[in-house]
This record gives sequence, C-alpha cells and structure tokens, in this order.
Amino acid sequence: MALVSVLLVVALTSAFAAQMISRHALTVAHARQVFDGAQAREYALGAEAYARQVLFEDWTTDNTMDTLVEAWAAPTRPFEIEGGRIELAIVDLERRFNANAVTSPENLERLKRLMVQLELDPNLADAWLDWIDRDEVVHGFGGEDEDYLLMVPAYRAANRTAVDASEMMAVKGFSRDAYERILPYVAPLPVNELRVNVNTTSAAVLRSLGASLAPEEADALAESPREFKDVAEAVTQYPGLAESVELLTVSSGFFEVRVRVEWNAARAELISMLYRDPDSGHIRLLGRNFGRRVPSILGENDLGRESAGNA
Repeated sequence: MALVSVLLVVALTSAFAAQMISRHALTVAHARQVFDGAQAREYALGAEAYARQVLFEDWTTDNTMDTLVEAWAAPTRPFEIEGGRIELAIVDLERRFNANAVTSPENLERLKRLMVQLELDPNLADAWLDWIDRDEVVHGFGGEDEDYLLMVPAYRAANRTAVDASEMMAVKGFSRDAYERILPYVAPLPVNELRVNVNTTSAAVLRSLGASLAPEEADALAESPREFKDVAEAVTQYPGLAESVELLTVSSGFFEVRVRVEWNAARAELISMLYRDPDSGHIRLLGRNFGRRVPSILGENDLGRESAGNA
C-alpha cells in the first residue's frame, strides 16, 4: 500500500509538472510573438519616418515638380536588418483619379470614361457617387439606403467622403474583381477637387480626363521620361491635353507609403497616407493602416508592378 501511494504521488506530481512546463512554454511563445510583433511594428514606423524625410529632402531640392525619376520614386531593394528585412515603396497618389471628386457632373463622366477603359460597367460610377454624396437622391443606376437595407446583412450607404478605396467593395454592383481592376487607378483623397500630376500619371487616367487625347498619344506620354516644369510645356508637346489643362499639375501633395517588415517570426504591414505642404514642405500624417496586406516587392504582385512603373 505504501509503494502504491508513493507511485500515485509521483504520477500526480509528474502530471502537474508536465502541465506547468507546457503552460510555461506556451506563455514564453506568446510573449516572444508579442515582442517580435511589437518590434516589427516599430521597424515599420521607422520606415515611415524615413519616407517622410525622403519626401522633405525632395521638396528642398526642387519644390516645383515631382517626377518618376526622382529619388523618392526610385524602386528600392529591401533594407536588410538583423533577423529580417524592411521593404518600402512611396506612391504618388495624385497620379491617380481622386474618387472623392465625382460629386461634380464633369468628374462623374470622367470616372465613367476611366471605367470604360478598364472594361468595367460605367454605371458603377453612379453607385459610387450615391455612396459618397450626402443626399438620399438616387443618381442614374446608383443606389441609396433602400437598396442596401435589402441586402444580407443589411447596411446603409455611407453618405460621406470615402477614406479608403476598399469601401468600393461595399458599393452596389462592385465585385472584388472590379475593385482589384480599378484600384491602381483611383485614390479617395481628403479633398473634393480633381488634380492629376502629368509627370507621374498613367495613360488610362490621362484619357479619362478628356476625350481629345488619342490613345496612342496617351500611351506615348505615359511611357516617356516626363520632367515637365509646367503644364504649358506638357500641352505644347501633347496638344490633346488642352481640354483638361485645368485639371493638370506637375507636382504632388498626397503620397502613400507602403511598408512590409519581416523580423524573426513576425511580420508587420503598414500603409500610410501623407500630405506634403507645397509652400513649406511640411509632411503631415493623414492616416495609418496596419490592417491591409502589403505584398512583397520581390514577388509578382500589385505593389511590385506599381513600384516598378511609378515609384
């Protein structure tokens, strides 16, 4: 009986010890994951600070124009750090169509022209207008609360300016394929005017601004190493731009910083929107997003293609 009692005590003690060791290992692993994640996040914020400095130095060098041949726009290889790497890209948001500017009839038609070029239903522009305007009036083939309340699950139209392009996936008629197709060409900026940098924009956006620019002329312009010092110079070389001259600029104020950090077993992805004051060069943070995926620039992905093409 004594021997059995001793064996029972040893067995219980061993079971308790094993349980404690298992819980301790789980706690240590959790703490390590939290620490690695926090460290990766700090690296991402450091990369954002570096991007801000690059944009400010660009302004001090030449504050009259922004082009794809400047340092901020050059594709960069990942920064190697002990235990991982940091990938960084700076994207000019004024190379894109401001999706918050469609409250004017002229810009709504321009967005429809862009959608036609991308082989999308132009009526999606009406739905987008109803999503961001402040009234309950249905425009064209758009939709307001009475349409969204019938969906499962039910929700309402935002009726305010958009803060992220991903809102398009909540808009009536927008599929994920349509969203992914238009995403490289639009950006919801915190202003309601349409302003496009002719030095950095794509052929599709240029053609959406006016019907006078021929497709081959837009392609030639987009593929050229553009360093126009003013809009008049661009119009002189490409007369088809004259129709949209009031929408064009040669400098930019809004930029997107994309950061991907891999450190030990953790990964942090950050997308930040910055505004650079054209008069002082002061950089202001407009928003951060740690929730969106930032694909590696080393692979075949949207970030890599756009970085090579415009950054």
